[in-house]
Amino acid sequence: MLLRSATTCAFALLAAGCSQPQTIHLAAAPGQESIIRDGVPALVSRKKHVVMLKPNSRVIDGSARPAFTIVVNNMSGAPHDLLESSISARQNVEGKHVAVRVHRYDELVQEEKDKQAVQAFAAVLSGTARAMSAANAGYVTSTGGVNTYGYGGRAYGTYTATTYDPLRAQIAQQAANAETANDFDRLRIEGERNLSGLQQTILKDNTVLPGEWYGGTVVLDRLTHPTKGPTEYIVQVEFAGEMHEFAVKQVAS
Repeated sequence: MLLRSATTCAFALLAAGCSQPQTIHLAAAPGQESIIRDGVPALVSRKKHVVMLKPNSRVIDGSARPAFTIVVNNMSGAPHDLLESSISARQNVEGKHVAVRVHRYDELVQEEKDKQAVQAFAAVLSGTARAMSAANAGYVTSTGGVNTYGYGGRAYGTYTATTYDPLRAQIAQQAANAETANDFDRLRIEGERNLSGLQQTILKDNTVLPGEWYGGTVVLDRLTHPTKGPTEYIVQVEFAGEMHEFAVKQVAS
């Protein structure tokens, strides 16, 4: 029984996409420096320009999409563009390099809007169910017993009666409407906060002026995890004609 349980758990973990926590490790290449920012390791790549990469979290769920903060420093006397398309990633899967999708700002915004649409539809269904339940709340069923006397003597019986109380239905409907309105308010506030967070944090196309620092968050697609060993991948940042590569490993915690 113990063996069967362990096997079941193993298959469950594989089906969940390696959802156990994983720690992100960075390996400094020549010309790079390992530093720590807010308790999280980071890499600084120094060429003509400076590029820094830092995981948004040191430990992530294995099934989560890795997110990194990338910052560039334009060390030249001319402006240069940092583009979303200039950031790429590739993963080492069984000795082969496989491209990893880097989600663009517009994609993440659309993803959030799609999620909000699904949640709003679910809220409509819940509100409809509450309204139907409130309408039925006005019906009151009562039962009782009766005694009758006649030529045949005394008789006993029961009765069931259904009445409709409009005030009771109105009170239930008001409560249902208030709960549905609260659901929509919560979804609206949460959606606005999420979209605002994307606007403020996700890296977007930007011209970096001489001496200026600029950066933001990039989100990779979910990775393919090997059955043994760490998950290894490379994040590449092209800026002003220079390619900066950062080696990353995710190791099961």
